[in-house]
Amino acid sequence: MLSPYRALLARAGARRLALSCGLGWLSFSGYSLAIVLAAHAASGSFAAAGAAVAGFSAGSGLFAPVRGRLVDRAGPTALSYLALAHATAAALLIFACATTHSAALLIGGAAIAGAVVPPLIATARAVWTRIAGPELVTTAHALNAALGDGAQILSPAFVGAVAALVSPTVGLAFLVTGAAVAAALVGSGHRDGSPRTRRVSGHRIGAVLLESSGLRTVVICDLSLGLWLGALEVAVTAVAAGSGSPELASVPFSLSAVGSIAASLWAGSRRSSRQPRARYVAGCVLIAAVLPFALLDPTIPAITVVLVIASAGYGLLSVALFELIDHVVAPDRAVEAFTWLTTWQGVGIAAGAAAAGQLAQSGPSRALALAAIAPLPAAVTAIARRRTLQAGPTGH
Repeated sequence: MLSPYRALLARAGARRLALSCGLGWLSFSGYSLAIVLAAHAASGSFAAAGAAVAGFSAGSGLFAPVRGRLVDRAGPTALSYLALAHATAAALLIFACATTHSAALLIGGAAIAGAVVPPLIATARAVWTRIAGPELVTTAHALNAALGDGAQILSPAFVGAVAALVSPTVGLAFLVTGAAVAAALVGSGHRDGSPRTRRVSGHRIGAVLLESSGLRTVVICDLSLGLWLGALEVAVTAVAAGSGSPELASVPFSLSAVGSIAASLWAGSRRSSRQPRARYVAGCVLIAAVLPFALLDPTIPAITVVLVIASAGYGLLSVALFELIDHVVAPDRAVEAFTWLTTWQGVGIAAGAAAAGQLAQSGPSRALALAAIAPLPAAVTAIARRRTLQAGPTGH
């Protein structure tokens, strides 16, 4: 099972890229929880905390295609400049969390920090494709997804521990530093022989979305999944707060990644003969089918069990999604295409977090109900439009 991974990591640039992805995933996986905890500590309001996450996600999503287009045109070097801008903007958010109770300042700072998030994973996905080659591309995407899953275990636990032992603001500061360093590593990688992103021919922003029906399918699904993820962060934190310790929200998020890691590594070990389209649909359906069971017993232990099972579906669809991008768009538009997923998932996360924050004011069960039903449109869309996931870059 591990031999394909050993072969992949023996290739030039693979270990550096794996380190960068691991560090980046570690930061991105904890951002929402860290912002919820820091903003709640500063304002005392889950509504303000949910709105801060919504501001970050909206800022990130709105400008994601522009950032992706920049990398497609200028190469990974652009990540270094975006990393500097993100670190500067996030420092203002951290300062606001430490010094003010103003919800408007917290939300505005989060939105600015989100607007300049470097498209690290989108860029790394394209670089992994070239490093791995056709024979190891599934393994490369599985490794990248597994690193993200591992970060789901470590990052929430780290954020929760630092929040409890030091302060939520310090935990957020650590994540910002990790994201900036990871982006700088990928941005400078072409200097030591890592492949560069090929420059794109002229086209307007959004043309790639109009050209590919397959890309539109996964965008619709990502909007639904984003709604789930945004609502889930707030809902589980509210459930944990009801038991007296909001930091316990890190437990289900950390443990749930076990299922995703197992599914990702299995997909990359070449033991699965199923095409990425089938794995993507199966993942969406599994998530939607399992999550409503959390409503039967809305406690942290029960939610953890449900999320472990649902995360196996997320692992399947994540690896499949990394592969599907190369099937449904042209290589010179891959980074921008992936950032359209960031945009619409960001819209979903923003809406889910904001709605769950309002619902949580009346009780965590309502916010949890939103998180439980949110993935259903993704499952329905994936089944109904599954044939578009075989379309070429210009398919309709």
